[in-house]
Amino acid sequence: MHSSLSLRLATLIAGVLLIGANSFVLGPILGDVAEALGTNAIAITRAISAFGGATAISAFFLSRLNDRFESRVVLTGAVLLMMVGFAGSAASWNWQSLAIAQALAGLATGVLLPGIYAEAVRIAPVGQGARVLGSVLSGWSIALMAGVPVSALLTDYLDWRVAYVLLAVIALAVAVGLACLSEAGAQRQPRAPARLAALKVTGVKSLLLTGLCFMTAFYGTYALLAHHIRDVQGISASLSSLVVVAYGLGFGLGGMSARHADRFGPGRVFPFFLMASAVLYLLLVPAAHHFGWSLLTALALGFFNHFGLNLVVLRLAGLWPEARGALIGLNTTATYIAVFCGPLLTGALYATVGFAAVGVAAFLLLAVCVVLMWRIRLL
Repeated sequence: MHSSLSLRLATLIAGVLLIGANSFVLGPILGDVAEALGTNAIAITRAISAFGGATAISAFFLSRLNDRFESRVVLTGAVLLMMVGFAGSAASWNWQSLAIAQALAGLATGVLLPGIYAEAVRIAPVGQGARVLGSVLSGWSIALMAGVPVSALLTDYLDWRVAYVLLAVIALAVAVGLACLSEAGAQRQPRAPARLAALKVTGVKSLLLTGLCFMTAFYGTYALLAHHIRDVQGISASLSSLVVVAYGLGFGLGGMSARHADRFGPGRVFPFFLMASAVLYLLLVPAAHHFGWSLLTALALGFFNHFGLNLVVLRLAGLWPEARGALIGLNTTATYIAVFCGPLLTGALYATVGFAAVGVAAFLLLAVCVVLMWRIRLL
């Protein structure tokens, strides 16, 4: 039984790794992709937007498939569609074809990500939800720590298309692994619960708003942090990327410590983790002027931010188990709205006021989260 759970977790982690790698792979190689496709970096960012927009739409309209059908069937189908998106990205001949391929990957992600999270919560032994979900979320950490540098190395020494070919091969292996897993006693509803009914459950709106604010603060800060550090410290892109690696390492360490959230109660500890993240966003402002301090602050932020993502998903899934897919799908929609809105908000603040305003905005967004989660801490 233990080996079966470990195999299932490894497959789910690989699924998250695929999503994370695709989310971060274009960032460091925008210029190379633009040159190869005969366009500019701004045009390539439209492919990133296509991925995010398709993910948000898919998560809103299609994530309920995870409640209605066997997870093995839904997840395998989503990974195969993602594989097609990766292959299309590798074969793209202009930015439009790349955007279409990334939109296909986004449609798959909108079903796959909430499905993986819901499955992780479902298979977790009683009282170990945060620990098991933390293990699955380590896929994001691996993507941050390995996906970004590997894509850059492949681009430097081979070709950027090789990164997408590699992702397609991994996706095929993950699809085979998912197809071979048993359903392990899952009970599916003949009709998936309506989203409007799910929104009426006590605590759902507060958790979704918390997820939106939390991810807006993260993506808004992430979009500018490395650029700001390079600007004020005068360091290279390679050195500044170590801040991302430090964040990923901290995120992974948070996953290793997630069992303590189960021990003390996810609802009770959640506001305190959010409060720690809020303070760290403020501390990033002075820390960004010193390389060592920026690494340490990013490491700590990654650690506490792990619990922000983990506990939003875990608490949503526990409010109405029969509607896990729909609820986590709504949270995924909120996440990818944040992917779109976060950089717009902080970009305007950075251009007019400076990075200090970005830190304050992130702090205020997390303060809202603290209040919301304190109100429902005993649910």
